Amino acid sequence: MTREELRAVLDSVTVVDAQSPARYGQRHLPGALNLVAGDSEEHVTGALADATGPVVVYSTDADCRRAPELAARLEALGYADVRIYDGGIEDWAAAGLAIERPRAVTLELSDLALGPTAFLFEGFPRAGVDVSIFVTRTPPGRAVELHVHPYAETFLLLAGRGRWTRGEETVELEPEGMLVVPPDTPHGFRNVGDVPLLVVSVHERGTLRQTWLGVDPA
Repeated sequence: MTREELRAVLDSVTVVDAQSPARYGQRHLPGALNLVAGDSEEHVTGALADATGPVVVYSTDADCRRAPELAARLEALGYADVRIYDGGIEDWAAAGLAIERPRAVTLELSDLALGPTAFLFEGFPRAGVDVSIFVTRTPPGRAVELHVHPYAETFLLLAGRGRWTRGEETVELEPEGMLVVPPDTPHGFRNVGDVPLLVVSVHERGTLRQTWLGVDPA
Protein backbone atom coordinates (compact mmCIF):
# COMPACT_ATOMS: atom_id res chain seq x y z
CA MET A 1 0.00 0.00 0.00
CA THR A 2 1.30 3.46 -0.89
CA ARG A 3 1.11 6.62 1.20
CA GLU A 4 -1.63 8.11 -0.96
CA GLU A 5 -3.66 4.90 -0.82
CA LEU A 6 -3.46 4.92 2.97
CA ARG A 7 -4.42 8.59 3.17
CA ALA A 8 -7.53 7.85 1.11
CA VAL A 9 -8.77 5.16 3.52
CA LEU A 10 -7.24 6.31 6.81
CA ASP A 11 -10.59 6.86 8.51
CA SER A 12 -11.99 3.47 7.48
CA VAL A 13 -9.15 1.10 8.43
CA THR A 14 -7.40 0.11 11.64
CA VAL A 15 -3.79 1.28 11.48
CA VAL A 16 -1.24 -0.73 13.45
CA ASP A 17 2.30 0.42 14.22
CA ALA A 18 4.71 -2.53 14.41
CA GLN A 19 7.63 -0.52 15.80
CA SER A 20 8.94 -1.19 19.29
CA PRO A 21 6.89 0.45 22.06
CA ALA A 22 9.70 2.95 22.66
CA ARG A 23 9.76 4.09 19.02
CA TYR A 24 5.98 4.14 18.88
CA GLY A 25 6.04 6.43 21.91
CA GLN A 26 8.30 8.88 20.08
CA ARG A 27 6.05 9.25 17.04
CA HIS A 28 3.36 7.32 15.19
CA LEU A 29 0.58 7.79 12.64
CA PRO A 30 -2.62 9.40 13.96
CA GLY A 31 -4.80 6.87 15.74
CA ALA A 32 -2.39 3.98 15.24
CA LEU A 33 -2.35 1.07 17.68
CA ASN A 34 0.94 -0.52 18.72
CA LEU A 35 1.41 -4.28 18.34
CA VAL A 36 4.48 -6.41 17.67
CA ALA A 37 4.77 -9.89 16.21
CA GLY A 38 5.74 -11.33 19.60
CA ASP A 39 2.59 -10.16 21.40
CA SER A 40 0.39 -12.84 22.92
CA GLU A 41 -2.72 -13.97 21.07
CA GLU A 42 -4.81 -12.67 23.97
CA HIS A 43 -3.35 -9.18 23.65
CA VAL A 44 -3.64 -9.09 19.85
CA THR A 45 -7.26 -10.22 19.80
CA GLY A 46 -8.08 -7.83 22.64
CA ALA A 47 -6.64 -4.90 20.69
CA LEU A 48 -8.13 -6.00 17.35
CA ALA A 49 -11.53 -7.44 18.17
CA ASP A 50 -12.83 -7.44 14.57
CA ALA A 51 -11.00 -10.12 12.59
CA THR A 52 -12.90 -9.24 9.40
CA GLY A 53 -12.18 -5.49 9.25
CA PRO A 54 -9.35 -3.99 7.17
CA VAL A 55 -6.01 -3.61 8.98
CA VAL A 56 -2.98 -1.68 7.70
CA VAL A 57 0.38 -2.43 9.29
CA TYR A 58 3.49 -0.25 9.04
CA SER A 59 6.88 0.05 10.70
CA THR A 60 9.92 2.27 10.13
CA ASP A 61 10.50 2.01 6.36
CA ALA A 62 10.52 -0.46 3.49
CA ASP A 63 13.65 -2.19 4.82
CA CYS A 64 12.20 -2.89 8.26
CA ARG A 65 10.93 -6.46 8.74
CA ARG A 66 8.65 -5.68 11.68
CA ALA A 67 5.58 -4.86 9.56
CA PRO A 68 5.74 -8.01 7.37
CA GLU A 69 6.33 -10.17 10.46
CA LEU A 70 3.35 -8.67 12.26
CA ALA A 71 1.17 -8.93 9.15
CA ALA A 72 2.04 -12.63 8.87
CA ARG A 73 1.18 -13.13 12.55
CA LEU A 74 -2.19 -11.44 12.13
CA GLU A 75 -3.02 -13.56 9.10
CA ALA A 76 -2.06 -16.70 11.03
CA LEU A 77 -4.49 -15.64 13.75
CA GLY A 78 -7.30 -15.41 11.22
CA TYR A 79 -7.41 -11.71 10.30
CA ALA A 80 -8.89 -11.63 6.83
CA ASP A 81 -7.82 -8.27 5.40
CA VAL A 82 -4.26 -7.28 6.34
CA ARG A 83 -2.25 -4.86 4.22
CA ILE A 84 1.22 -3.33 4.64
CA TYR A 85 2.14 0.32 4.22
CA ASP A 86 5.67 -0.27 2.95
CA GLY A 87 6.98 3.29 3.30
CA GLY A 88 6.31 3.36 7.01
CA ILE A 89 6.67 6.27 9.38
CA GLU A 90 9.70 7.64 7.52
CA ASP A 91 7.74 7.99 4.29
CA TRP A 92 4.75 9.53 6.10
CA ALA A 93 6.93 12.06 7.94
CA ALA A 94 8.91 12.96 4.82
CA ALA A 95 5.65 14.05 3.18
CA GLY A 96 4.96 16.46 6.04
CA LEU A 97 1.83 14.63 7.16
CA ALA A 98 0.46 14.75 10.69
CA ILE A 99 2.21 12.60 13.29
CA GLU A 100 1.27 12.02 16.91
CA ARG A 101 4.03 12.77 19.45
CA PRO A 102 4.28 13.21 23.22
CA ARG A 103 2.33 16.32 24.19
CA ALA A 104 2.00 18.57 27.22
CA VAL A 105 -1.09 17.91 29.35
CA THR A 106 -2.27 18.99 32.80
CA LEU A 107 -4.59 16.68 34.73
CA GLU A 108 -6.24 16.30 38.11
CA LEU A 109 -6.36 12.93 39.84
CA SER A 110 -10.14 13.06 39.55
CA ASP A 111 -9.76 13.08 35.75
CA LEU A 112 -8.23 9.60 35.99
CA ALA A 113 -10.76 7.90 38.26
CA LEU A 114 -11.73 4.33 37.42
CA GLY A 115 -13.83 4.19 40.59
CA PRO A 116 -13.66 5.41 44.19
CA THR A 117 -10.32 3.67 44.96
CA ALA A 118 -8.38 3.50 41.67
CA PHE A 119 -6.98 6.08 39.26
CA LEU A 120 -5.15 5.36 36.01
CA PHE A 121 -2.98 7.59 33.85
CA GLU A 122 -2.49 5.63 30.63
CA GLY A 123 0.33 7.42 28.85
CA PHE A 124 -0.26 6.87 25.14
CA PRO A 125 -3.91 7.94 24.93
CA ARG A 126 -3.54 10.68 27.53
CA ALA A 127 -0.30 12.33 26.42
CA GLY A 128 1.50 10.19 23.87
CA VAL A 129 4.12 9.09 26.43
CA ASP A 130 5.48 5.60 27.02
CA VAL A 131 4.58 5.19 30.69
CA SER A 132 1.43 4.55 32.71
CA ILE A 133 0.69 5.23 36.39
CA PHE A 134 -1.82 3.69 38.77
CA VAL A 135 -2.83 5.32 42.06
CA THR A 136 -4.82 3.06 44.38
CA ARG A 137 -6.37 3.46 47.82
CA THR A 138 -6.99 -0.05 49.17
CA PRO A 139 -9.10 -0.32 52.36
CA PRO A 140 -7.84 -2.38 55.35
CA GLY A 141 -8.15 -6.11 54.76
CA ARG A 142 -8.67 -5.74 51.00
CA ALA A 143 -6.31 -7.06 48.33
CA VAL A 144 -5.42 -6.81 44.64
CA GLU A 145 -5.31 -10.32 43.15
CA LEU A 146 -2.29 -11.74 41.39
CA HIS A 147 -1.68 -10.63 37.83
CA VAL A 148 1.18 -10.27 35.33
CA HIS A 149 2.47 -7.65 32.88
CA PRO A 150 4.89 -8.11 29.95
CA TYR A 151 6.93 -5.22 31.38
CA ALA A 152 8.31 -4.20 34.78
CA GLU A 153 6.21 -2.38 37.39
CA THR A 154 7.55 -0.23 40.23
CA PHE A 155 5.51 0.38 43.39
CA LEU A 156 5.85 3.25 45.87
CA LEU A 157 3.88 2.97 49.11
CA LEU A 158 2.86 6.37 50.48
CA ALA A 159 0.58 5.41 53.37
CA GLY A 160 -0.42 2.28 55.29
CA ARG A 161 1.22 -1.12 55.58
CA GLY A 162 1.09 -3.62 52.73
CA ARG A 163 2.23 -7.13 51.94
CA TRP A 164 3.21 -7.89 48.36
CA THR A 165 3.40 -11.27 46.71
CA ARG A 166 6.12 -11.17 44.04
CA GLY A 167 6.63 -14.51 42.36
CA GLU A 168 7.45 -16.98 45.12
CA GLU A 169 8.32 -14.37 47.76
CA THR A 170 6.39 -12.01 50.00
CA VAL A 171 7.59 -8.52 50.90
CA GLU A 172 6.10 -6.15 53.47
CA LEU A 173 6.33 -2.39 52.90
CA GLU A 174 5.78 0.62 55.10
CA PRO A 175 5.41 4.24 53.94
CA GLU A 176 8.16 5.36 51.52
CA GLY A 177 9.04 1.74 50.73
CA MET A 178 9.52 0.79 47.08
CA LEU A 179 9.34 -2.51 45.24
CA VAL A 180 10.14 -3.48 41.64
CA VAL A 181 8.42 -6.42 39.93
CA PRO A 182 10.17 -7.83 36.81
CA PRO A 183 8.21 -8.56 33.62
CA ASP A 184 5.93 -11.63 33.54
CA THR A 185 6.16 -12.11 37.33
CA PRO A 186 2.90 -12.86 39.18
CA HIS A 187 2.26 -10.20 41.81
CA GLY A 188 -0.42 -8.60 43.94
CA PHE A 189 -0.73 -6.98 47.33
CA ARG A 190 -2.83 -6.88 50.47
CA ASN A 191 -3.51 -4.14 53.00
CA VAL A 192 -2.33 -5.62 56.32
CA GLY A 193 -2.65 -2.38 58.28
CA ASP A 194 -5.55 -0.46 59.79
CA VAL A 195 -5.61 2.55 57.44
CA PRO A 196 -6.14 2.72 53.64
CA LEU A 197 -3.13 1.68 51.60
CA LEU A 198 -2.06 4.52 49.27
CA VAL A 199 0.05 3.13 46.44
CA VAL A 200 1.54 4.65 43.29
CA SER A 201 2.70 2.16 40.66
CA VAL A 202 4.57 2.92 37.46
CA HIS A 203 4.07 0.70 34.39
CA GLU A 204 6.79 0.78 31.73
CA ARG A 205 4.33 1.05 28.84
CA GLY A 206 2.03 3.76 27.58
CA THR A 207 -0.81 1.27 27.24
CA LEU A 208 -1.78 -0.85 30.24
CA ARG A 209 -1.36 -4.57 29.66
CA GLN A 210 -2.19 -7.01 32.42
CA THR A 211 -3.55 -10.52 32.79
CA TRP A 212 -5.45 -11.42 35.95
CA LEU A 213 -4.68 -14.85 37.42
CA GLY A 214 -7.68 -15.24 39.73
CA VAL A 215 -5.50 -15.91 42.80
CA ASP A 216 -5.34 -13.83 45.95
CA PRO A 217 -1.96 -12.64 47.29
CA ALA A 218 -0.55 -13.96 50.56
